[in-house]
Amino acid sequence: MKPIYISKKEVARMLNCSPSSVTRWSKEIPEFPKPFLLGPNKVMWDRREIEEYINERKKIRGFYGHKPLRDNNVNKTQWKATNCGSFTCL
Repeated sequence: MKPIYISKKEVARMLNCSPSSVTRWSKEIPEFPKPFLLGPNKVMWDRREIEEYINERKKIRGFYGHKPLRDNNVNKTQWKATNCGSFTCL
């Protein structure tokens, strides 16, 4: 049985990031699960909240960076020839 409450280090392992990223995300990302004090010096996260956050993020998939525009009416060979001047350019 997995523990219900996990440390920052365990959250970082789940998310494959550094513990400092977990701290920063919990401050900067409103949707990111917030930690709570279990004792005077013990900060913990709820495992279920982290898993729910991951599942919500998985619903939003796709490429968010720059995607070049391409003419869909031209096949790949024609596209190379018109943009590079020869068929060897990539």
